[in-house]
Amino acid sequence: MKFRIICLKRSQFKDSNDFEYTTDWYKKSKIVYWKENRAGYTSEIEEAGEYTIEELNECAGKWMDWILEPAWE
Repeated sequence: MKFRIICLKRSQFKDSNDFEYTTDWYKKSKIVYWKENRAGYTSEIEEAGEYTIEELNECAGKWMDWILEPAWE
């Protein structure tokens, strides 16, 4: 299984109280992903890197500044 890394510092999340469902809230947010090989950031999911658990062990970052999103195949 692989994962995409969401950069919390660079993403802009909409106020979830404006939407009836969490999925609507998420879709209206500007999500910023790490690119492949930790080579920058992108808001385009097609350009997001996909990382294995082993590769995630090599990903640095400040405490709580990124979360994972499963990259379902």
